[in-house]
Amino acid sequence: MPAAWLPARRNGSGSARPKQAKTLRTRLIIGFVGVTAPLVLLLLWNNLYSTSVVRSQVAQSNRSLLTMYLNDMDKVLEEVQNYLFKTAEQNRDLMTLSQNERGGWDYYRAKTQAAADLGANTNYYEAADVLFAYSSRYEDLFLAQQQNVSFERKERIVARLRDVLRAGPGADTPYTGWTLQRLDGSFALLRVVDNGYGSAIGAWVDIGRLMAPLHELGTGGKGFAVLTSGSGEPLTELAAGLRGGLAAGMPGALAEALAGYAIADVPQPHLLVAKDSRMADMRLLLLMPEKSLLEGLPYFRYLTYAVPVLAAVLLGVYLYVLQRAVVMPMYRLIRGMRKIRAGDLSARLPDSRLPEFDTINETFNGMAEQIEHLKIDIYEEKIRTQKAELKHLQAQIQPHFFMNSLNIVYQLAQIRSYDIIQSIALHLVRYFRFTINTGAASVTVSDELEHIRDYLTIQKHRFPESLAFGFEVEPGLESFPLPPLSVQPLVENAMVHGFKASGGGPFRIEVTVRRSPEAEEDAAGGEAAVLIEVRDNGKGIAAGSLGPLLERIHAAEPGERHVGLWNVVRRSRLYYGTAVRLELDNGAEGGLSAVLRLPLHAPSSGQRTAGKERMA
Repeated sequence: MPAAWLPARRNGSGSARPKQAKTLRTRLIIGFVGVTAPLVLLLLWNNLYSTSVVRSQVAQSNRSLLTMYLNDMDKVLEEVQNYLFKTAEQNRDLMTLSQNERGGWDYYRAKTQAAADLGANTNYYEAADVLFAYSSRYEDLFLAQQQNVSFERKERIVARLRDVLRAGPGADTPYTGWTLQRLDGSFALLRVVDNGYGSAIGAWVDIGRLMAPLHELGTGGKGFAVLTSGSGEPLTELAAGLRGGLAAGMPGALAEALAGYAIADVPQPHLLVAKDSRMADMRLLLLMPEKSLLEGLPYFRYLTYAVPVLAAVLLGVYLYVLQRAVVMPMYRLIRGMRKIRAGDLSARLPDSRLPEFDTINETFNGMAEQIEHLKIDIYEEKIRTQKAELKHLQAQIQPHFFMNSLNIVYQLAQIRSYDIIQSIALHLVRYFRFTINTGAASVTVSDELEHIRDYLTIQKHRFPESLAFGFEVEPGLESFPLPPLSVQPLVENAMVHGFKASGGGPFRIEVTVRRSPEAEEDAAGGEAAVLIEVRDNGKGIAAGSLGPLLERIHAAEPGERHVGLWNVVRRSRLYYGTAVRLELDNGAEGGLSAVLRLPLHAPSSGQRTAGKERMA
């Protein structure tokens, strides 16, 4: 019995097998990734945003502090510069210094008063290391220095001042604004104001003195402030590593630092804030290590970077658990269903550790067992039905000939032909013995033809001059098995319909048993067949009636006419299967040819019960 209750598997583009992208495992993985990935991305974005906010707020705070200190520095330079302008314009001693003769009393008095004034103002302008006055006419330089300026330092400053003052005013000189001066590896700012009377006044401001308040600018010792020239050269002392890193990482980040803040590698990442001075060609930089600035945020960032790796590990564990707990039980269930669909009703599922799948497996096993029992019951019922049907079909043949036989005996008794009656009685006994033996599943070709010989002999006693018959069997086919009474209805049909229309001459019936030609076997896909032909010389059948007759013979249910021929086909198919065919055709010289085509490889006597099961 085919497992018709299961849907047939489709092939090709319409395959019922689920695609890989639609499997339960794939959808669960997509669901896991769909939930985890947004959370990981949100965590990364939150960390980056927090870092950006901290940088921005710290940069804004330190920019304000940097601006305050730089404004104080510019204010100091501006006050010193204002003092120089005021003194150059209002100090009469400085104005008359170059007007008097050198060595005269007036020159000496003016020089002494100017020096005293410079000395008095050094206490007020502490940022200036040296305040000096200079007579261009006599190249006479006198100055007042701070107390912490050493004698050697003072002499080197004097030597540098003489070189600068002798060069006189010009573009990019101390006469036009504060200019940077390098002396003994350190830097200073120099400003000179000419009073227009051959004299000048100026100030020397050491960069280190200006930077003293900025060493711990807003960094708590974790960062550093740097004063650089407009070209980016550091003006304060730096460690060798910081100086090299500052030169390498500064150019690209400086423009961003002036506008807001930047991250510069010097060599480690530092938050950079910068502002230009309005009094001199220099700028103040504040660098803070990003690591100390963000405190615990970098570690949190590393943790954030580790989250995807952790998620991948969890995904692997999740897939392993999913494979063991869900996917494998599902695949076992699917394989079991496919086996059931293929007809293997012995398929059973093992117990599962999950209660849900254990319930499913128990239900599946119970269903498979019920189907197996049901199929066996249906098979047994089919066999019983087929046996009853076969006996019923055989019984249908007996009354048809029984009445004719009694009629023959009656007619012979009237004419007192006792010898013929004895012969007919003998053939009738053999005939009915063969017919009544319904328990036999099959008979040989020889037995079937002997039975037909008894039938035709009885008929010949009725029509001794009008009937002739003959048999021809291909060697090797005498023992070929076939259902009882498979050929006799064909002979009886020829007698009923052909004998009446025979006209002049005896009516002849030829029964031939042969194997199908090789050409026909090739056309049929290599399947050999046994051809049993019953041919007569009667009138035959009208060409227009052959088609409808064959349809009635091969129909599922018998019609009102030609029940005998339908019985032949039906009983043969119960035994051989659907390969059985009955072909009818008019002969070239008249009469009808009925060919019963049976598979050559018929079931043996030990397989007849199985053959009946296949007839369903």
